[in-house]
Amino acid sequence: MKFPKSLFFLLVFFIVSCDNPPQPIEDSRENDYALFDEQGAFHRLSSYNDNTGIVLWIQGNGCPIVRNLLLDFHTIEAEYSEKGFKFFMLNSNIQDNRASIKKEASEFNFKVPVLDDSAQLLADELDITITAEAIVLDPVSREILYRGPLNDRLDYEAQKSTASEHYLKKALDEILTGKSPQLKQKMTKGCRVTRLSSLEDNEDLTYTEDIAPILKQNCVRCHHDDGLAPWSMSDYQTIVGWSSMIKEVILSKRMPPWQADPHIGEFKNSVALSDSNARKLLQWIDNGLKPGTGDDLLANLEMDNKEWPKGIPDQILTLNTESIPATGIIGYRYQEIPLKLTKGTWLKGVVIKPGNTKVLHHVVLTNEARNKTSPITNRKQRPWQDNYIALSAGAELSTFYPDSTGVFLPKGTVLTAQIHYTPSGREETDQSTIGLYFHEDPPPKEFYALSPANMNFTIPPFGENIKITASDTINRDIYIHYVIPHMHYRGKDIRVSIVEPDGKNKVLVSVPDYNFNWQWLYKLKVPTFVPKGSIILVEGIYDNTYQNPLNPDPTQEVNWGLQSTDEMLIGFFNFTLAN
Repeated sequence: MKFPKSLFFLLVFFIVSCDNPPQPIEDSRENDYALFDEQGAFHRLSSYNDNTGIVLWIQGNGCPIVRNLLLDFHTIEAEYSEKGFKFFMLNSNIQDNRASIKKEASEFNFKVPVLDDSAQLLADELDITITAEAIVLDPVSREILYRGPLNDRLDYEAQKSTASEHYLKKALDEILTGKSPQLKQKMTKGCRVTRLSSLEDNEDLTYTEDIAPILKQNCVRCHHDDGLAPWSMSDYQTIVGWSSMIKEVILSKRMPPWQADPHIGEFKNSVALSDSNARKLLQWIDNGLKPGTGDDLLANLEMDNKEWPKGIPDQILTLNTESIPATGIIGYRYQEIPLKLTKGTWLKGVVIKPGNTKVLHHVVLTNEARNKTSPITNRKQRPWQDNYIALSAGAELSTFYPDSTGVFLPKGTVLTAQIHYTPSGREETDQSTIGLYFHEDPPPKEFYALSPANMNFTIPPFGENIKITASDTINRDIYIHYVIPHMHYRGKDIRVSIVEPDGKNKVLVSVPDYNFNWQWLYKLKVPTFVPKGSIILVEGIYDNTYQNPLNPDPTQEVNWGLQSTDEMLIGFFNFTLAN
């Protein structure tokens, strides 16, 4: 009996794949840079450490040399991407922005993403001064292996039909054979990049006048005594001691932990760091960490350590003490909480106070008796998802509903707390408390929850960029107020959108650098109107490879499940009826 050729090659591939599975790469994550591209996708360079090298070609809108060399660049990219090199363009021009870069990319048919260095943080690190320069980085250390022109075909107002010297190709060939390429930086012809550092007067930045206010606004909410962060921003000397680490996490966009695309949506509770403040922090660090004069704002800062910052709750619920082992996977804990209400009551907000911030990951508070049916869909409601009334995760400890709205709690309501713990390395205990705040009079509108979810999917071992979607179609006009995109450790990129009946698509929130450790309740600055017949669409991208540093085990097939090592795709959102 003869085997078909296709089956033979499939068997060979399977055997080879089993013998040579992907392996983890040791990476210190130093010199790690992260940027959005012109489409809003997110790229952290360390995630490409399984390549032979990372090639950045400096692009600028309208630069005639870049435009003329595009065919040369695309030819090199097509050949050497097959040999293991990862290619990007990089735009550090202060006169360009994401929209104009996207337009240029479309008109000239760019073949690779353009990294948008809008704050010129990477330009400062790599000393970028001219477009059309190629910079090749070591994929693991991110050190410069080569910088210089693609070739010698172009000069200012002059060009040859063919190049006689192919500098970048020669450098890539030498890297492939383990040699060190010769730098050709001075030979690059291109358009000059105006650096912000030449326009700014930041030499005199000081801690007291410039830096401490930024840290207070963006960082201290977690970095304080007994806060979620592992260290406290308590004074100037402490900031100096951590300054190298602060620079590293800003360049790699690991901090502040606000992963939402800054070009999509506006949110009341954003802790995103602006380009200008990021530049001030890094320039202050690079310019010698000047202390300044006057009082130390952080040393004298009195955190709101009142037992209940929102005021004394109308009802305080003390959860049972939970014991947490030092290591291992901890299943969700559940506690039922009878409220002993003698009449129907309207809830206006909830504060969940962690007893132990080192181990408590999140709490979901639900009312299983309520919302058995949804006012805007015909499907069956899902416990723990569609009927949640509060969620505590990361720095978000309180859930207060918009003015003139509330959640109705019938007489005899029993709430359920779903509690997720992560071990700290030693045995711990936790006894958290919940504060409930009630309306005196019924509010005009009820605040509802719904959560499109996909519970039937498979993510294969070593699966990369696996797309999964979930959706709900609504049958009434509504306003959406809050959104919580949710995945687990393999989650890489998630967005929640509205697809209106006419096909128009509006993205509510896009999180292209999803991190399971930071799950934000995104509070829209302005509630979004959604007409009946619209689809609430959730799109998730999953990375089950070693390039995902959060991945527990990329060798495993992953399906829907409650544990963090399983996966989920949920788009929690809160709404009010429009009429």
